[in-house]
Amino acid sequence: MKIFVIHYKKLIDRKKHILEQFEKYNITEYEFIDIDRDELDGYDLTKFENLPNSLIAIGLSHLYAYKEIKNNYDEALILEDDVILCDDFMTVFNNYLKQLPKDYDMCFYGSCYHLHIEPHNLIPNKNIYEKSLENGSTRTLHCYMISKKCAIKVCDYVDNIKSKINLPADIWMNKIAIDINLKMYWAEPTISMQGSDFDVRVFNKSYTYQ
Repeated sequence: MKIFVIHYKKLIDRKKHILEQFEKYNITEYEFIDIDRDELDGYDLTKFENLPNSLIAIGLSHLYAYKEIKNNYDEALILEDDVILCDDFMTVFNNYLKQLPKDYDMCFYGSCYHLHIEPHNLIPNKNIYEKSLENGSTRTLHCYMISKKCAIKVCDYVDNIKSKINLPADIWMNKIAIDINLKMYWAEPTISMQGSDFDVRVFNKSYTYQ
């Protein structure tokens, strides 16, 4: 499984932390995307407006990953550099992957802002749920799968967009999902958390694979 990591290269501690996690879980096929917010002169910024360079760099990084997937991979996992992975991440991830429908576009494995499938909709031994496109279908972009067909659709959408991009990447992706009718899925229980200062001991204690 190809993994792309969105990384701001000045945050050395974040890179060190995620590399430690990769070593712990025997993750070897990864690539860091380090489009620097301070070095955007060589990039086409005409599609963006009213965004700070930090958010433009993140948006460009995700778009770079989509283009790579479009041209070279059937699917890939995209992580942001502050992600915290659950214990035995790849084993659980692969078990979840078996439940993901073949025609999926994106699947979000992490939790942030207490975004979850409503408890009354949870089913025993079921870990992957299709998410309505209304009221937001992303769950931040710190840990998600994207298929080749989705990468193609998003790249085509961006290439032909008429309006400017003026939203952070995760919020903007909610709009794209509606506009091109993406098939979006959420994992439960979640197997990652955003925020390098989060207490990983509490996270792993609360995580239970079903």
